[in-house]
Amino acid sequence: MSQNKTGTEEKSGSPENTSARVFNEHQPDRALEYVTPDVVWHGGSLGTVTGAANVAGLLRVFIGALPDLHAVEQDVVASADLVVLRLVVTGDTKGDLLGIPATNRKVRWDAIDAYRVNDEGKISEEWAADDMAAFASQLGAIKLPWSQ
Repeated sequence: MSQNKTGTEEKSGSPENTSARVFNEHQPDRALEYVTPDVVWHGGSLGTVTGAANVAGLLRVFIGALPDLHAVEQDVVASADLVVLRLVVTGDTKGDLLGIPATNRKVRWDAIDAYRVNDEGKISEEWAADDMAAFASQLGAIKLPWSQ
C-alpha cells in the first residue's frame, strides 16, 4: 500500500494509480495489471466494453490518437468499494478517434469516472462519463449552439 495526496492509504491497483500509470505514462497495456479479467467498462454513449483485453484495446486507441494524453485529478471520493475520480483531461489529436480525423489540435475535457474495486484492489467495473461534446466541438466535428 502507498499513501495518496490526502495521506490515506491506497491499494497499489487503485484508480488513482491506474490514471497515473496508464494515461499519464501512456502505457495502455498496464491496465491489465489494474483490472479483473472480466472487468466491465460502461462508457455511456461510447458503449460498454467487457474483458480486460478489450478495455486495454480501447485505451490503446485513445492513447494512440492522443499520445500526450494527460489526466489531472481534481477530486477523489471513496466509499466502500467505490472510488470516483473527477479529472481534467488534455491531449493533442495526432490520430483519428471516434470517426473524427486527426487535427493536431489540443483538446481539453472534463471526466468523471466511478470505479468498483475488489478486495485485491483490482477494478472490476467502471462508469466513464467524459464530456465528449466538448471533445468533438473542439475538433470541429460538431457545433454546440452555446459555443462561440
